[in-house]
Amino acid sequence: MTPLALSGFLSRLRGKLAGFARDKRGVSAVEFAIILPFMAILYLGGTAVTQGIIIKRKVVLVTHTVGDLVARDNNITNAEVTAIFDAAKAVFAPYGWSNLLKIKVSSVNINAAGTATVGWGEALQDTARAPNSSVTLPAGLNAPSTSIIWTEVSYVYTPPVGGAFTGGSVNLRDQLYIRPRLVTTITRSAN
Repeated sequence: MTPLALSGFLSRLRGKLAGFARDKRGVSAVEFAIILPFMAILYLGGTAVTQGIIIKRKVVLVTHTVGDLVARDNNITNAEVTAIFDAAKAVFAPYGWSNLLKIKVSSVNINAAGTATVGWGEALQDTARAPNSSVTLPAGLNAPSTSIIWTEVSYVYTPPVGGAFTGGSVNLRDQLYIRPRLVTTITRSAN
């Protein structure tokens, strides 16, 4: 290419670039294309966080529901355990509970010396605490010659998006200690 041809080419290129710089019609589209990925990440992240907060609230509601229903009874039967766990599933709706929601409820007996042991335990999709196993209660809950209902609920939440930021899944947990309302110790029978 001769110097004269190169000079003409650069002049035309400069003119096209100047015309492009003066043209304001595409600015909005370019700005939108730059901002869109950030808006999408913000929207999807906000959705995942909101769903996680709602599910955490459901875990708390299930914990309190199970604990309260057990504490209102004087003797828990197999049918009542099934009904209580069914109520927990209903509280957790519309979120899926299968293989993800784990519930443990235990009656903890505290003897005259203040030593706490499990009287009986039940569980949904988890292992119940073994009878007579030792338990450490938070300070102030081990009043001698009493009992307490201990409810533990956990749920493995996997965000629909953004799992890479949270390590894949988050274990949401809650527990509740509640005194029996009608009797000193709630018994457990098979009927």
